[in-house]
Amino acid sequence: MENNPKLSIIVPIYNAEKYIDNCMRSIYAQSFSDYEIILVNDGSADNSAAICREYQKKDSRVTYIEKENGGAGSARNAGMDAARGEYLAFPDVDDSFEPEMYAELYALAESGDYDVVFSGVKYYTQLDDGSLSYSRTQNIKALTYTDRKQCRDNIMEFFPTTTIFDVPWNKLYKRSIVTENQIRFTDIRRCQDAVFNIDFYNCINSAASIDKAYYHYMENTVADVRRKFPKNYIDIIIYYHTHLMEILRNWGVYDGNIRTHYDSSYVLVIYDCADRYDNPLWELDPQQQREYIADILNREEVVSFLPTAVVRDDVEPKREILLNKDIKQIIRLHKKEQFKESIRQNKLLIGLYRKLKG
Repeated sequence: MENNPKLSIIVPIYNAEKYIDNCMRSIYAQSFSDYEIILVNDGSADNSAAICREYQKKDSRVTYIEKENGGAGSARNAGMDAARGEYLAFPDVDDSFEPEMYAELYALAESGDYDVVFSGVKYYTQLDDGSLSYSRTQNIKALTYTDRKQCRDNIMEFFPTTTIFDVPWNKLYKRSIVTENQIRFTDIRRCQDAVFNIDFYNCINSAASIDKAYYHYMENTVADVRRKFPKNYIDIIIYYHTHLMEILRNWGVYDGNIRTHYDSSYVLVIYDCADRYDNPLWELDPQQQREYIADILNREEVVSFLPTAVVRDDVEPKREILLNKDIKQIIRLHKKEQFKESIRQNKLLIGLYRKLKG
């Protein structure tokens, strides 16, 4: 009988023809080799299918799956259904990772039979000429927890930032936890990763992290990120945070620093939803923009949450704006930030002009 691989690397793909080769180079460069690669084509309209089929022909470790478009979460679910590995990995197709990443993470996982292991991340942005520009590193501590209570009581120590908590691409997940508890990515278009993770963390008895940033994440520009968010993003945020807080309460940890952290996060993301009122893809006129903001501020879940939210001092001004339903102030501050950004962009252009001129 053929032995199952130690690791299933599941890559969701959507119109990613210019990224697939680079992602595969990162995988093939790994010092760890006991893996299978599951490429899931989520209804791409470009040349992604042909590229994936070529890899499948050349490498018996590659499984190729085609499906109708349903989003990255749906693609990862299809990959999990086909996976045979002891652990699951979920890299994004447009990212890369250092050659020792999976060897180090698997060695850590195996050392304590941990349910989940993860590393830090380095962030990059892609410039107009296609080159990469380093942005920052998000490091984490090397920690190990060996029972369920430790994992839950130390969640802030373990996940010092929302990003490390939410994302799937810097982690290895024990597949048996996923299958035995029927954990799936949801079909919502944003926050699928975060919902999957909190459902997974709700079932674990052990976890470990390594104090190295192996994963290289490609960031979108602020403008790209803002455009990608759906108009109903507030519905998604309410769903996720309601789900998260229910679990934290069930764990008995929704107080102190943990409550302050997640209440602050919720306030900031509610404000961010309101602040997206001028998304050019939505083509809202000024009256519709105000109505969009008002709809968010009048949501029952938002109205009931804000008065008792426990937030950091730097978040309190935004909580007050939301609590007072101050639409004019939201618009005023948004335009002020736009003006500051335009000045910054003009300075960059002037600097570039002077550099080219002389």
